[in-house]
Amino acid sequence: MRNLIIVALIAAAVWYWQKHGSTQEVMLDAAGNPAVVIYTVSQCEPCRAALGILDSRGVPYLEKEIDPQNESDADVKHWRSIGDNMLPVTLAGQSKVKGSSKWEMIGLLGTNFGDKYLTGDEQVYFRRHFDTSGSPLVVLYGTSWCPSCAALRKDLVENGVNFVDIDVEQSGEFDKLTKVMEIPGYPATWVGYTRVYGTTYNDVKAVINSRT
Repeated sequence: MRNLIIVALIAAAVWYWQKHGSTQEVMLDAAGNPAVVIYTVSQCEPCRAALGILDSRGVPYLEKEIDPQNESDADVKHWRSIGDNMLPVTLAGQSKVKGSSKWEMIGLLGTNFGDKYLTGDEQVYFRRHFDTSGSPLVVLYGTSWCPSCAALRKDLVENGVNFVDIDVEQSGEFDKLTKVMEIPGYPATWVGYTRVYGTTYNDVKAVINSRT
């Protein structure tokens, strides 16, 4: 059954691609739902890593393996227009990830498919990243003794940003939480499904602004 679903989705993505042209950046299937398309090249370790993330989560996708030297190919032209010459590039709906970052891929999948392709443990933790209406929240994972956490909390409050403050060491599930969310240091911050790279208010603000 799963294979039939994958085949149907790929066929729909190809149909949409052919109908709307390969310069279309919005990746949807024939029913108007997000579809995953990934640009790869042969013998590319990051490409294999990105495909591995999709495969391990059971995500149906259309792989477009390109030859970057073939400048006349429509797929190469589209890849160059969206990828800054990077590979792999993964598209879903209106989202795009360049490279094979696990957390950027999770962000792309979560944004377009909700918790469908998250692990059970990820689903549990990500539920606290959204309010009752489903709107994304700023979630800060930190500690009471961390000076960078204190500075970020202060800046968020002063700038009127509501956030969820989770003390990792007082959570009662330190080992599991830090493993599942891959928290090597503090603060670790998310906006909904999107992980913030950096520990300052400006880093958080950049993610918030990118969503508007």
